[in-house]
Amino acid sequence: MLDKKDIKEKIRKIYEVLPKLDDQRCGYKTCGEFARAVAEGKAPCYGCVSGGPEVAAKVCEIMGARVPEEAIPQFGPSPGLHQPGLSGGRGMGRGMGQGLGRGRRMGGGRGMGPSRGMGRGFGGGRRGR
Repeated sequence: MLDKKDIKEKIRKIYEVLPKLDDQRCGYKTCGEFARAVAEGKAPCYGCVSGGPEVAAKVCEIMGARVPEEAIPQFGPSPGLHQPGLSGGRGMGRGMGQGLGRGRRMGGGRGMGPSRGMGRGFGGGRRGR
């Protein structure tokens, strides 16, 4: 059995990797409540559907477990929620910059996933290449 100090540390680590959307898709009102429930063994480590399989794997690793194969289909795309790295259109920039306003880009990051980040940027003017 874990003591209070161990549980508190697990809650902190779990909360750090969660997306902090508080969308209640996990069955809890906030990400903090979900993190506590997982650390106390009251919720499955793969319960954060919005975070996807990457977050589930990290949370399960913190708990010393693995995401069960039968839980993986729950991480399919969800209508109405942004899926980072899957956007092909306008969004919040490419990786760490190349967008976000006028003139120069903020950084040379390349982004994540097949669309090179989260879209092509927003704001007026050129993307600063």
